[in-house]
Amino acid sequence: MRGVASLVVLALALLSCTNATVQHAERLVSNGDLEGARVALEAERQREPEDVDVRVALGEVYYKLARNELDSLGDETAYLVYLERSVDEFVSALEIDPKDDRPHFYLAVMDAYRGDLPQAMRGFQNTRRLAPTGIAYTNIAEIYVYMGHRGKSRYFNALGLRKGAPKSAVIFNEMLLKWKEGDVDGARTRFRTLKNQHPEMVRNINVARLPTAPEEFEDFAGYCCRSPACGPYMRDACHDLSLEVHDRELSKETILQELRIEMEKTRRLNELYEQRKELKIEIEPTEAPAP
Repeated sequence: MRGVASLVVLALALLSCTNATVQHAERLVSNGDLEGARVALEAERQREPEDVDVRVALGEVYYKLARNELDSLGDETAYLVYLERSVDEFVSALEIDPKDDRPHFYLAVMDAYRGDLPQAMRGFQNTRRLAPTGIAYTNIAEIYVYMGHRGKSRYFNALGLRKGAPKSAVIFNEMLLKWKEGDVDGARTRFRTLKNQHPEMVRNINVARLPTAPEEFEDFAGYCCRSPACGPYMRDACHDLSLEVHDRELSKETILQELRIEMEKTRRLNELYEQRKELKIEIEPTEAPAP
């Protein structure tokens, strides 16, 4: 599904995709069977190597496997294997169809997970350029919350709403903003609205499903603070609730390997978009545009 994925929803739901294997993989992921989804999608990729939907779906599964290896099992070697495979699938998808916004979305999600918010912002801006939907603007608004640019976050949140973003995505960002500003009561109010009306919005952080549905705002905040994909960006807000923040702790070798993967990704994307300048995709570091 192009242009509608949000950082806080289960993004593998490719509703416009007619590939039966991708739909089967979606169901497996929803049931927590990442390994089954991986096997099915790898076999489909062998049959249909030019199918962008398969590449995107497999890239997401690899990303989720990478996170599980690192966050749950602490296996940096397996994490790097799946991280590299995930990046390769998304870049390969763009080499097949440079106008597809979904790989840019997922690559930006991965950048946010790795702690590189400026790079994540470039990715979400690229997503917006290719598919200027409302949700593309609210995704940018969410990153601005994490960066501490509350005024810019409100601007893009309101713009996203005007452009048709789901109200749930707007409320989610408002919840983060209220919490970031120390208005815990305001955050609790918006959490209750989401829990009652849009429960899926509080079941995911950075496209990773929480093990159990949070019943109270403090439950959601606890998950955020314990997640390296959320807590470090909300450090003061976590401390205000007496919640410990978990940072990503990687060996020097793993950090160097991440850098190698990032450099290869940049090389391939630069090569691709040098030939497609009309798409105005930015790969090299630049200042994120202000509203």
